[in-house]
Amino acid sequence: MDETLRILLIEDNPADADLIEDMLSDAEGACFDIVHTDKLASGLERLEQSEIDIVLLDLSLPDSQGLETFTSVYSKAHKTPIIVLSGLSDETVALKAVSEGAQDYLVKGKVDRDLLVRAIRYALERNRMLVELDGFAHTVSHDLRGPLTAMKLSGETLQKIVAAPPNEKTAHSINELTRIIVDNVDKSSVLIKDLLDLAEAGQTPKDLEVVDVRETVDRVLEETGLGVGDRELTLEIDDDLGTIRANPTHVYQVFQNLVGNAISHNDNLEPTVVISYLGEDDQGRHKYRVKDNGPGIPPDLIDTVFFPFTKGRAGGTGIGLSIVEKISKVYGGYARVYNDGGATFEFAMADYQG
Repeated sequence: MDETLRILLIEDNPADADLIEDMLSDAEGACFDIVHTDKLASGLERLEQSEIDIVLLDLSLPDSQGLETFTSVYSKAHKTPIIVLSGLSDETVALKAVSEGAQDYLVKGKVDRDLLVRAIRYALERNRMLVELDGFAHTVSHDLRGPLTAMKLSGETLQKIVAAPPNEKTAHSINELTRIIVDNVDKSSVLIKDLLDLAEAGQTPKDLEVVDVRETVDRVLEETGLGVGDRELTLEIDDDLGTIRANPTHVYQVFQNLVGNAISHNDNLEPTVVISYLGEDDQGRHKYRVKDNGPGIPPDLIDTVFFPFTKGRAGGTGIGLSIVEKISKVYGGYARVYNDGGATFEFAMADYQG
């Protein structure tokens, strides 16, 4: 884990709370910021006041008992993973909580540091997968259904027009309906391609070679077309962007999505995109930054921008940045974003050793 995870611990037993905090404080390769409260009411307040990555929840609290404790927290933060902390006497209730949405449960007194950290890692990953699956279901049911419905209606109308005697108005209608069908086929094709790219992004790289990153970026810029309307785009690119041992398509996809994002979301009258090589970190990973001078990432999206199907104001499929993060992680790296006079994306990729 590169980032600090913020944990809300809702536990009224001081000894149990101290034990959990001690175990997490010495966890190797992980960094946790623990917020502790001993009542349900104060725990719910904390959920509203600050960003929480995961909740560790005791079911037996002074102001709430049993499954009701879980349902109260879950209703407030159903997208935040919850691990239930149970005693031997309420293990059945803990299992019920898991069936209703908790990511896992741990029996107090039978937990060591490794088990606790592993449970947290797995809960976060499972929760992320559920969020992705929910987004996938919404995209397939909504974003594909719209174009398919439009094509179906246009096709049915065409059938009726063709069956009728031809005239000048008929020819115009046929041209318009065929345009609608072609446009919607194109939209569906883009979405299907992005879904396939997302599925393949997390797979083991093949066809590895030493990729000249500057050459890849130049190709991306040439093929992107630099479309910013009638505004003149300024590009500031390091002459030497280094090399990465990788699948060339993976490197292309990362920069294509980041550069495309920097251009399409930039409403500045004098749009600028800066692409920088930040050198290698202490783990030998190549670090890069792609920065624009647009409006930046909206505050309500900045924590979920790498989740699949998260869409900004410019629309799109909401898949491109997820591909960036998945590819970066396959190469032992990371992707992160912050606002600094515009949206600033940093990512790292190591030379693949497979």
